[in-house]
Amino acid sequence: MDINFLPVIATVVFLLLAVFITSFALLFQKRQLQNYKEKQRLKAAYEQEILKAQVEIQNTTLQEIGQELHDNIGQLLSVTTLYLGALEEAVDAGEALELVQTTRQVVDKAINDVRALSKSLDSSFIEEFGLVQTLTHEVARIQKARRFTIELFTTGTPVSLGVQREMVLFRVLQELLNNALKHSQAKRILLSVHYLPTAAEFRVEDDGIGFDYEQVLQQELGQSGAGLRNINRRVELIGGLCTYQTAAGGGTSVLISLPL
Repeated sequence: MDINFLPVIATVVFLLLAVFITSFALLFQKRQLQNYKEKQRLKAAYEQEILKAQVEIQNTTLQEIGQELHDNIGQLLSVTTLYLGALEEAVDAGEALELVQTTRQVVDKAINDVRALSKSLDSSFIEEFGLVQTLTHEVARIQKARRFTIELFTTGTPVSLGVQREMVLFRVLQELLNNALKHSQAKRILLSVHYLPTAAEFRVEDDGIGFDYEQVLQQELGQSGAGLRNINRRVELIGGLCTYQTAAGGGTSVLISLPL
């Protein structure tokens, strides 16, 4: 072999070795990226399955509680009304009769409240009557307490989002309304539903004290931050997006957007 070709051969070998090392490094990096994506996919799928199971357990539990309220507590109150009716006929006019009549009115109100609450807890109500009608019932139930001004506005033509999605969405909106009732110190709460050509939007607004969203998210498990994170995860589970507009002293507006 001519000694003059040695540098050429060495250069070719070096280049081949460099190409091999580079290809190996790129392949290794690609495999690492694929493994990372696969881990992230499995983690997301696992979290979705866990969340889905939690939602199903919650729906089942609330449905059972609602059924118990309707069948047992409601029935006992109905029997109490019958006894009060008999007592009303037996007592003479005067303070005793007035007291019996007042007690009967209170029991009648309790029966109506239990029935309304049992419907609110029963997710099959959504399947039978649809999301908008269920939200209308929920707002009417809150209005009966006469502690807040709460209104429901709808625009567009309602379309079904699927029973499972609507059940999850209803529980989320229920929790947002409950948060406003408990924490906002608001005088007015507005629930609006907008059906657009490509999306459905649900907004819960109040004129209360508001809060620092980022600070609340940083709170520990068991505090308000966990509740907000859980709401966000449930909305993501059904393919939606949840955004907050709030500030201390400035009220709160929560928008949930779902693609159709």
